[in-house]
Amino acid sequence: MATVDADTISQAVAAVHALYHAPGNLAKKEASQWLERFQAKPEAWQTAAILLTNDSVGTEAQVFGAQTLRRKIVDDFQDLDAAHRASLRDSLLSLSMKHRASSKVIRTQLCLSLAGMALRMLEWDNPVAHMTNVFGGSTDDAAYLLEFLTVLPEEVNDNRNSTLTVGNMITMATSLGTTEMQLRSGELLTQNAPEMIKLLILYMENSGDIATSSLSNNPLLALSFKALQMPELFDIAVDVVCELIYQTKDISESMPVIQEIYPNLIPLRQEIAKSLEDGNDDNIRGYCKIFVEAGECYLSLVVKHTDHFRGIVEGIAECTSFHDLDVVPMTFRFWYQLADELRKNEIARLKYQDVYMNLVDVMIKHLHYPDDLDTWSAKERDDFKDFRHVMGDVLKDCCLILGSRVTLGKAYMLITQAASSPNPKWQEVEAPLMALRSMGSQVEPEENEVLPEIMKLLSQLPDHPKIKYAATLVIARYGSWTDRHPEFIEYQLSFISSGFENEDVVAASALALKLLCKECSTHLLNYLNQLHTFFVGVTNKLSDTDLLEVTEAVAHVIAAVPNENLANVFKMFCLPIAQQLAELASKNQAELGDDIPRIIDNLSQLKIFFETVNPQVAPTEAHPCVPIVQELWPILDTLADRVGGIDEVARPLAGCWRSTIISYRTHYAPLLPPTMTRLIKSFEQTGLGQYLWVASRIVREFGESSPAPTLHLVESLSASMWQILQKYSGQFNEIPDVVEDYFNLVSDTMLACPREFLHSNLFPTVFNAMLASFSLNEQYSLASVFRFCRIVLDHMNDLRMPPHPPSRSPSSTASSSSSSPSSRLSINDVTIVKTQFVEHGAVFMTQLIHGLIYNFPFEVQGEATGIIKATTLFCPQESVLWYGKAVSALENMSPSDVQKAVDGFSSAASAADWSKVKSLVQDFTTVYKRKNVLPRSRGRK
Repeated sequence: MATVDADTISQAVAAVHALYHAPGNLAKKEASQWLERFQAKPEAWQTAAILLTNDSVGTEAQVFGAQTLRRKIVDDFQDLDAAHRASLRDSLLSLSMKHRASSKVIRTQLCLSLAGMALRMLEWDNPVAHMTNVFGGSTDDAAYLLEFLTVLPEEVNDNRNSTLTVGNMITMATSLGTTEMQLRSGELLTQNAPEMIKLLILYMENSGDIATSSLSNNPLLALSFKALQMPELFDIAVDVVCELIYQTKDISESMPVIQEIYPNLIPLRQEIAKSLEDGNDDNIRGYCKIFVEAGECYLSLVVKHTDHFRGIVEGIAECTSFHDLDVVPMTFRFWYQLADELRKNEIARLKYQDVYMNLVDVMIKHLHYPDDLDTWSAKERDDFKDFRHVMGDVLKDCCLILGSRVTLGKAYMLITQAASSPNPKWQEVEAPLMALRSMGSQVEPEENEVLPEIMKLLSQLPDHPKIKYAATLVIARYGSWTDRHPEFIEYQLSFISSGFENEDVVAASALALKLLCKECSTHLLNYLNQLHTFFVGVTNKLSDTDLLEVTEAVAHVIAAVPNENLANVFKMFCLPIAQQLAELASKNQAELGDDIPRIIDNLSQLKIFFETVNPQVAPTEAHPCVPIVQELWPILDTLADRVGGIDEVARPLAGCWRSTIISYRTHYAPLLPPTMTRLIKSFEQTGLGQYLWVASRIVREFGESSPAPTLHLVESLSASMWQILQKYSGQFNEIPDVVEDYFNLVSDTMLACPREFLHSNLFPTVFNAMLASFSLNEQYSLASVFRFCRIVLDHMNDLRMPPHPPSRSPSSTASSSSSSPSSRLSINDVTIVKTQFVEHGAVFMTQLIHGLIYNFPFEVQGEATGIIKATTLFCPQESVLWYGKAVSALENMSPSDVQKAVDGFSSAASAADWSKVKSLVQDFTTVYKRKNVLPRSRGRK
């Protein structure tokens, strides 16, 4: 390159200035001619570089310098030897770094110069990777690198680049039967395409605004879609296109780019059609991903500009029709979102009705069970069954857009067509029946055109268990419709009853009967005798869920009986169960082994009756159901003695008592004494927590009105609890369920009769048990312990600080069903609680801090720190001392660390900043755990 003096630089700058600012056209023409002649000279190389280096020459001169480099590379690159080419490349990279944020015209010319060099400088190994290394490390340089990648394909395809420098590569290219140009083009573009695509993804994820704003009218956008045609790039290209669409979801800002994207989307529908024909699952999945992304991101355009953007919806519909049920669900969220928008836009809804009409047919087709169902595993059947319910949600969307008459009508026509054919496949009838069931929630109870015809059709369908099962569930789903059309009740009852004769249909029949009786209970009062006969006859043949659903069915009808007739009807249905239980209870304990399942079933049936038959009766009136419970009492009491220690029996047995207490409330009072006696005895004998949660319900219902017997119940149960705890030698984690039930009981006692509880001998013992229970590591057991502690503290703090509202922690919220914590206590009661905290406060605080660091589950740690906060509010000065002892007891705590922790805690307590107290504890335990506990845990692993 020729050496350049200062005069040459000055002349060039002056000519550029004249070109832009000379007063006459002649002077501008002369300047232009001089500059053009100058660009052909050897010294133009260095002059251009100097102009770009010196900012004082002005933007116009620097633009000329960049244009000159670009022209010299196109016209005179062959004149440079290897050393000068390398020097020029390095100079261009340096200038590019300097001007990466300069005006666009300078950046573009420099990018074109680098692209031209990349094409011509064969010894420059992988220019794309080199540029990426230089400019790809910072989002600030992203726009410049994208611009280079944009102009590179343009430079490669420039007609002026038809010949390159001659060298060793030309010989290689000739021997391969290709041109040097094609070889270099492949090196620059084809081989680097995957990296370019990945780079686009990276920039769109991390700096989407830069990337998308640079892609309007950008060849890289077309490259992304073109890469979909290359099998080796398909997956990457799908990710790029989806990311590009996602980054342009802000339609108001991205419309220019969207206008470039959409025309590239529409031709992909031809590829979808081809892939559908070829059964290419992978391609369909990729195209589906792209169209769904476009549908969700451009949803407002799809709705507001239905004609222009309809292609997106049709593309998604084509993907939904694909047979692969791994692909189909990808579209479901879009159909929901579109339906939700269309219901707000009547014009758009009408324009998309044909799409939804076709979608109904597609979804019903997908609902078909396969012909080889018998070869499927149980898991495959369960998975497909679950998936059918999800597909049913799409049918609900269709019903929302088309209206129930249209969608029901389509299903009805498919059923009639299939049923009338000579040898119909059961799947062809069952699938539209499933569709009818799925759409039930969108069908108005007043529908009078299609549903009556459907109901009449059910009994005429082919006699196949799968069809019968599906038809029975149709009845189950339309119970609210039947309530408005009671003329179908007798027909439906007969249809459902016949299903109990087929073991493959029993489950559907039991569910249908339950839902029909629940929705149409008052209409079914006329069928009580038939229901009783049916109930007595069928229940001996049923078990488990089917038995309980049939029991609940008749219970709903019984519950509709007027109070004056209820006693006889209730007894009529309970009597067969009571007789069976009485027979079983009369057996010796040794003879009952094989009868345990029957006992569990019978008790579960009674529990359902007590829960469901819950009439409104004034406290002064006789309750029609309580006499039946009194008659049943001796049987239940005997069963408790015989088999009440079996956990599976104790659950429904305790459930019967608990349900009657909840349902009949004050009317249950005559049965309280024997019930309390029974609970005390059963818990003493068995140690099962079920009896404790029955006692909790008694405390909730009767504790405030009858504190003395309630407290006696709790004290007696507590005596047995201490024996259980001693048996386990403090290993509370061995019996977490019992601990949970017990602390729920004492929490309810503290809420119902706090004064009596605090003044009893029980409270100090429960307090000690609470401290011991901090060793638990089971979430729900700990939560019940913390609930008790928090209730006690809330009572105290509300008494000491009446202007403040009660704490609303999760535990206190759950316990707020009673009146205000302080309403039944006086300030003198604070002393009782304060005594316990003063005596055990250091241990209390130490165990809480230890638990937060070592054993409390994450879910209850917030409640534990809340207890420390509430304790500090209750005993502010003492809590600072306790906290200091707890922190000092930890390993690896220097005196300065301890002092720092205590000073912060003390400062917050002195300022009555209770929230800060809690946050300080959280921060301290988190940091200590990270430094001292977690590293050792990792080391042990």
